[in-house]
Formats: sequence, structure tokens, C-alpha cells
Amino acid sequence: MSVHFDSSGKFLGQASDNIDVAVWNGNQVPYITGSQLMEYAATVYAESTPTAWLQAQNPSHGVARERTRETFAIVFAMYNYVVIGKGVAMKRRNQTYGLAELLTDTSYTKGITSPAHKEYYEIGKGDEPRRREATLSVIRLFTNQVQDVQDVIKEMNGAMYWDGNDLFRRFPDHFRCRMGFQLGNPAHGAIYQNLRGINPTLATTKVITDCPATDPKISAQRQFTYLSTFVAGGTIFFRIHPQAIAQGVTW
Repeated sequence: MSVHFDSSGKFLGQASDNIDVAVWNGNQVPYITGSQLMEYAATVYAESTPTAWLQAQNPSHGVARERTRETFAIVFAMYNYVVIGKGVAMKRRNQTYGLAELLTDTSYTKGITSPAHKEYYEIGKGDEPRRREATLSVIRLFTNQVQDVQDVIKEMNGAMYWDGNDLFRRFPDHFRCRMGFQLGNPAHGAIYQNLRGINPTLATTKVITDCPATDPKISAQRQFTYLSTFVAGGTIFFRIHPQAIAQGVTW
């Protein structure tokens, strides 16, 4: 069945046909099937910040713009993971890692198995502005309509990973800490300061800082594996740190 969306990313319905394509604003979205586009968007929806949280954060760009920045950044980080990260490494080994593998890789993004991922498909429920923007961000990438997110692409600077409230809640025991990360800007560690009262278990007032590797195997080799480059919404984006690159780490 083909899936159809309007210009805002709103789901219009499915057509009873035998073609697995996505149609946006009357035109077929290239390079991706309809089912893949929805799976990609569902992952982005699951990983992005709820609208209520964005409103509480009071972002300087405005809520709608911040939602666009965050959702597209997640889309682009996943794309980078394939085209400059794991996909390239697997090709050198004569193995395949492309879109099909990315969309089922639970070791890369936990959002695939989260309740929010399922919620994306429950049209009429959940966070509709977030759903539309997640969908539209995937469409932007595959239709190459990225003029209004060039600032995001530039600031990400090759980022392939991201973390949100779990990094703040679990700091310094989070995986990213065990591997070691450095903040490209100290302000990256303070993005949850305006979320007090939204959810006491998630909206921490903690400010996180650089975290040299705590895993003995990693710390014996380097201080940092990841470097933050960009923040949007409740998400910090990371690239591979130059220390790790110098030691041959590529993804």
C-alpha cells in the first residue's frame, strides 16, 4: 500500500494498491519506500522531545523551529551513521549496512523498541505536531529540501549519535560516560534547566560536564570517544572525538 502525506507531514491515509511508496504533497518521495519512511519517522518521533517539554524549555528559536531543528538533526545523524560511519566500515569488510539495516538496528537507537515508536502509528493519538515534524524531516532528507536546515547540518559537523534525558538522569553512569565524552560547548550540558516540574523523574536540574572515560579498557587508551557538536530540544548530538579517530575509531 502507498502512504500519503500533505505538505505539512500530516498522514492522509493509505491507498489500496500494490506499491510500497510514500507520496508527499502529490509527489512520490524518492530513494525510500513508504513503509521505510514511516519506520524512519517513527524512530525519530520516539527519540525527539515531546512538545510539552519544548514549551517548558522556552527555546530561543521558538517551539516550532526547535522541533524542526531537533527532528531533522536526528534524521541527519542516522543518515551520517550510514554514509560516513558504520555503512562505510561495513562496505570495507564487503558487508552491507544501509537503510534496511539502520531501521532495524536496536543497538544503535533504543527508540525502535520504545512505546513512543508504536505511538507514531496510532494516528489521532500522541503528539501530533511532533509526529508531523518527524515525518517531514525524513521527507526533507530524501527530497533534498534542506535549505531551511543548513544551519543544523553545519553545526552538527558529522555527528552520528545523540542522547537526551537518560544521559542527564544516569550521568555519570551512562554508556556515553563510560566511553568518555567532551562537550564542545559547556552550554550543551545545561539544556534541561527549564524542565523542573514537568516530570520530576526525567526533568532533572543537573548540569552535566565533560566526562573522561571510566571504562578501564577505554581510559587506558584515551580520555574521550565522543565530542558534542550541537543541541536542539532536549537532545545533545555527538561525533567521534579526534582522540578516537586518531586511534582508528570510525563509528
